[in-house]
Formats: sequence, structure tokens, C-alpha cells
Amino acid sequence: MSDDVTRGHTVRRYDEELGKVRGLVLEMGEYALEQLGSAVQALITGDATLARRVVDKERRLDLFELDTDEAIFNLIAKRQPAAVDLRLIIALSKATGDLERSGDKANQIAWCTIRLLEREGQQPPAKLLHHVRSLHGMSSTMLERALEALSKTDVDLALDVFEGGKRLDEEFDAALRHLMTFVMEDVTLVGLVLDMVFALRALERVGDHAGNIAEQVIFVAQGRDVRYQNKEILIEALRRRKAS
Repeated sequence: MSDDVTRGHTVRRYDEELGKVRGLVLEMGEYALEQLGSAVQALITGDATLARRVVDKERRLDLFELDTDEAIFNLIAKRQPAAVDLRLIIALSKATGDLERSGDKANQIAWCTIRLLEREGQQPPAKLLHHVRSLHGMSSTMLERALEALSKTDVDLALDVFEGGKRLDEEFDAALRHLMTFVMEDVTLVGLVLDMVFALRALERVGDHAGNIAEQVIFVAQGRDVRYQNKEILIEALRRRKAS
């Protein structure tokens, strides 16, 4: 269930300008995913140099956001888009904000790594890092699918993101319960566990940002604002509509 809304205009230049803006957003998304992967890798391997590199490169996402905002402003001023084109431009603008905040979460994970290494002198035990690997896999997959859904205006992929969000929330809750057992067994681990919780929360929030982008895909494709709606009911309704 996809539709490339940047094709089919009678003005070819307009097509190119819309495509350029979406391309900027997708490029920004790839960079946010790269930053997230590097931050998690730094935490898992105890690589302070890599963690600091993530922090140093955060500014590039801000520049992506500024470039995209300028391109969107120019497009609106020149073309005065309406209907589906306007919805797409609004969605791209909102997606840019979610991607910038996803980059912020990568930065937070990098700082958690730096603090842990400075205080503990080594990376956390493997039994704690298991949850980081799990949540990273789930949240990064959600963000990848959200970006693909945005690139294709694909409602089915957007619904996949919502379904992934439920599993991510369940995994996050299970991880918190597990981490709390370490504190109950040894109160000296409080600082370490808190930093791990911050890192896991950052990964959970990346999934939330992916979900926000998926909401915008549905807004573009169907003209429906599905924010704050029960996602389980929404998934069932849209899946049923497609099957009928």
C-alpha cells in the first residue's frame, strides 16, 4: 500500500524539489541510524574514543535539520503546495525534528559510556549489555522501517512500526525489572544501573520517534491525523480495510 507522491506533477522542477527535500530527510535518517549504532557499539565494547566521536559528530544532525528547514521554507514560498503535497511537506518537517531528537538519544548513550568508563574503568557486565543489544536491534529496525515507509508513502510499513513499538515497550519493561534485581543484590551498583537505565530509555525513545514518523506517513497517504490514537485499534482497522 504505497504511493510515491513526489511523482506525477506537470511541473518537472516541482517534482525535483519535492524529491530533494525528502532525500535530505532520508539522508538525515541514515546519519541518525549511524550515530545510534556507533553509540551502542561504544557502550558494548567500552570504546571511549568512539563514544567521544559520536558526541563530536552530533552537530551534523543540527546542520541537516537547518538545511531541510530552509529547503521546506523555500518550497512553500515558491510553490504554495496544497492537498497531498502540503501534507507531505508537513510530514517531512515533523520527521526532521524526530530524527534530530533520535540523534540526541545517540549522544546521550555516548555520554553514558563516557561516564561509566571514567567511574568504573570498564564497560558494564555482559549480562547487563544483553538488554542494550536487544533494544538497539528493535529500535533501529523500527526507525529503518519508518524511513522506508516515508520514502515510499507505505502505510503497511508504517503499521509494522506501530507493531514493533508494542514489542519494544514490553522489552524495555522487562529490562528495567531485570536491572533492578542487580541493585537489590548489591547497592554499590546503583550508579552503573542508573546509567544503563538512561541508555535503555534513550533506545526506547528512538522507537517512539520512529512511531511519530510512521504516524506522519499515514497522514500523508490518507489525510488522517492518527496521533494519540490507540495503535492496536488503528492497526486492526487499517489491516481490515486493506483485506476487504
